[in-house]
Amino acid sequence: MQKLYGSQACPLTRVIQGVSTSWDPSIASIRLPGGIKDAIWSPCSRFIAISLFTPCEIAILDAVTLEQIHTMHSSQKLIWEKLMFSPDGHLLTGYSWDPKCLVIWDVQTGGPINNISTSWHPGLMSYSGCGTMLGVLSDRGTITTYNTISGTQLSSHSVPKPITGTIWTCGECLQFATVESGSITIWEVSFSSSYGPTQIGSLPLPTSDDLSYGHVFLPAHSWIAFILQERVVVWDAQHEKYLLNSEDVNNPRILFFSPDGCFFICGTWGPEIHLWKESPDGYQKLLSNIGGNNLVFSPNGESFISYGGPMLQLWYTTSSIPSPPGISTQASQHIEDFLLEFSPDESLVAVAQWLGNTATVLNIRTGNPLLVIDTDTKICGMRITESTTIVVGDGKIVTWDLPAEDCTFNIRRNISDSVQTTMLEHSAPNRRLYASISPDLNHIAFGDTVSSKAEDLTIYDMHTGKLLAATGSDGYLPGFTPGGHKVWCATHGEVDQWAIIKDNGSNVTRLESLGKAEEPLSGFPWHSSCGYQVTDDGWILSSSGKWLLWLPHHWRSMDTDRRWSGKSLAIWHSGLLEPVILELGV
Repeated sequence: MQKLYGSQACPLTRVIQGVSTSWDPSIASIRLPGGIKDAIWSPCSRFIAISLFTPCEIAILDAVTLEQIHTMHSSQKLIWEKLMFSPDGHLLTGYSWDPKCLVIWDVQTGGPINNISTSWHPGLMSYSGCGTMLGVLSDRGTITTYNTISGTQLSSHSVPKPITGTIWTCGECLQFATVESGSITIWEVSFSSSYGPTQIGSLPLPTSDDLSYGHVFLPAHSWIAFILQERVVVWDAQHEKYLLNSEDVNNPRILFFSPDGCFFICGTWGPEIHLWKESPDGYQKLLSNIGGNNLVFSPNGESFISYGGPMLQLWYTTSSIPSPPGISTQASQHIEDFLLEFSPDESLVAVAQWLGNTATVLNIRTGNPLLVIDTDTKICGMRITESTTIVVGDGKIVTWDLPAEDCTFNIRRNISDSVQTTMLEHSAPNRRLYASISPDLNHIAFGDTVSSKAEDLTIYDMHTGKLLAATGSDGYLPGFTPGGHKVWCATHGEVDQWAIIKDNGSNVTRLESLGKAEEPLSGFPWHSSCGYQVTDDGWILSSSGKWLLWLPHHWRSMDTDRRWSGKSLAIWHSGLLEPVILELGV
């Protein structure tokens, strides 16, 4: 029966027991709470410079361990939009938006050499081969050059548009490419000359369509990559042939070549990144879904970093990088958030996609599905006890009994198998809500994801479906303390807290505000009752501080996408095809 029908069970989650204490050593990761604005490799590929939102500074990281080894400050608290190393790695240039200025530092001493005020926002920068001159492409369509030692302006020239998204140095000249009328035009301008850009070459394109979005040019090979009608294309202009023409990418956004062209990456508007490697037949796909919103290849092409928000990850292109379990290597549609609840005795777990209609109950000890329920409702909340599964959605509460024992057949249920349905008073079935059922099964709390309603947090009586109280809240993820007498509503940053007060005389229930906090009162599900914790760089620590497990990048998530129950840790986020439950005590 298991062989015949097991694939139809669709458990939607996995339980992993006895996990290894180490993972692919080719991946390193750090979390910087202040957020990363820009990142750049040193020419020797040994260091990475990053600009931080908070504090407003530039940090130099070791490119193997990502350990912070140096910090550069300025006299003002500035946010550095763009960074660029000189060819010998001795100088580092940063651009600030407010006030608009270029600052050049000596990397060895960390001290500023020049502070150059500007009236424009730069798009791209490139040093001369000797490192004594710097060319900057501004948002006004001009290339301005400076002497890096004296800080004086050397020249300023208007440039043709549109540029392919990069400028580069050839000897003591700047070069760039423009795309229009089915061809690529190569231009050159001297760092110090008063003469404007001159055309030095032209290459064919496979299409006359507008390529003003997403294209990037690799001058060493005369290759151009661009996004055309949701296709990702790499064109060899010198030999007039396609190296890649792929429709296997959802919502492509940004394109990158490694400096030698051996690797090519496409980032998307979602959580996916696609990596290809050069082959005799063109680029061949290596992997997908490695995460991050921005990418930078190392000059030697052996590594790249991906970063977005507070996270920075290091990847080695020279190593085999397997796709972690639960990560699709195929293009997939955006996956909604998950709902996950442990039973009080921590032996069972109930899982569903948020606003999906299927709930799955698994035995944590065996990893086998106990029930797969077609609920006939858009699930926004669940609770599982030792004997029942309770689902909330579409303005109703529906309850199913659990089987008396763990079995691997006849596990399907639907609405006709439910044992109780309670309709909610004054509910709004079409609103996108998150719901939480109190541990004592007396109340249901709803949080509104829109956060624009006057009554974002509502409390219902579990038994009658009656609306008991409502109040405004900045959060959308509701929860209860273990006794069920206090409720909180959280976003990723703050938590609003209330006490549930019932007036026995008037039989009226109200919510009394307990204020805001970084964490709610006791019963916080994102913290382990056994003292386990997850560090910012992805390590799971025991209560004694022992390092137990380094989580792969794909399994890392925000606190609100994790749930602890004893020695079990559940992890989910929109980039995973399924939640993962780690039994750390096994």
